[in-house]
Amino acid sequence: MKQIDRFDFKKASQRLSWGRYGIDCLLAIGGVTLVTALIVVTHLYPRIPTISLSYLLVILALASSRGLFAAILASILSVISYLYFLVPPLYTFIIPRAEDLFTLGIFLATAIITSQLASALRRRAEEAHNRERELRVLYAQAQELATLQERQRLARELHDSVSQALYGISLGVHTAQEAIENDPEQAVTSLHFIMDLTEAGLAEMRALIFELRPESLEMEGLVAALNKQVAVLRSRYKLAVDAELNFEPNVSLEVKQSLYRIAQEALHNTVKHARASNVVLRLTGQANDILLEIQDNGKGFDPTGSFPGHLGLRSMRERAAKVNGTLTIESAHGQGTCISVRVPMIVESKDVKQH
Repeated sequence: MKQIDRFDFKKASQRLSWGRYGIDCLLAIGGVTLVTALIVVTHLYPRIPTISLSYLLVILALASSRGLFAAILASILSVISYLYFLVPPLYTFIIPRAEDLFTLGIFLATAIITSQLASALRRRAEEAHNRERELRVLYAQAQELATLQERQRLARELHDSVSQALYGISLGVHTAQEAIENDPEQAVTSLHFIMDLTEAGLAEMRALIFELRPESLEMEGLVAALNKQVAVLRSRYKLAVDAELNFEPNVSLEVKQSLYRIAQEALHNTVKHARASNVVLRLTGQANDILLEIQDNGKGFDPTGSFPGHLGLRSMRERAAKVNGTLTIESAHGQGTCISVRVPMIVESKDVKQH
């Protein structure tokens, strides 16, 4: 049996730490040496007594980029270099004076404060970067979830509508075949039933294909999209639909998508819950607003009540608010429902699109 060598993370981290300390030492020594050499060569001291504060540049640079260890080391080396190379007698270690100790204190305080601030800024930047990365991951997951939910919804609609329509057509064909010789009237009735199911299936397929193509709403327009929903209501659900869709709003695609989804959700609720026989779908332009109305003669409900687990009404309100619109629901038990959406008509300019 082969032996697997284990990677010792503790030793590896220790090697990295010692390597970092070595680099910090080299940078501190190099920076202090460079500043000292410049002062000595240019004879700036003692002509400019405060020139010793130029060591602060090295300390600040190391504190902000490397950390506390490098900055403290540079502070100590700066005072030693100052006393050894600049203060008479030269090249001799002397007992530090009070002002020298004060200078060292300033250097150390600068090193500590700067390194702490730089460390805090780095932590905040790293936290912001991590939050941004998490948000990107959450956004990607939300998109995947939305795509999955849309696929599941389309699969349910295919099963509930098109597959059932095809099954009904198959039954109708068999019935017509059996009755075509002995009962012609029944055969004719079966053929009419098959034609109705075929029209309903075609309308459902057109509506589903329209939803599967995101560019369809932009290319064909909001009125065409709503007409496909009307065709489904008439052919499959046998509802009497009064559609007034003679106005194609010249607005952005986002507004059209919101209006279409609101109408789709409202009509879905009508079919599923309202038990209505008549529906009015109206899209008009009024002054500077677009008005979308969906009205039915169903059983109605209390719009002020809570509907746990049902997100349709909330999603409609959110979609309307997203495009600066308002959604109004008027309903009462036994008196039907009227949903109105009013959206500002902000005309989409072609020049804006090009930019």
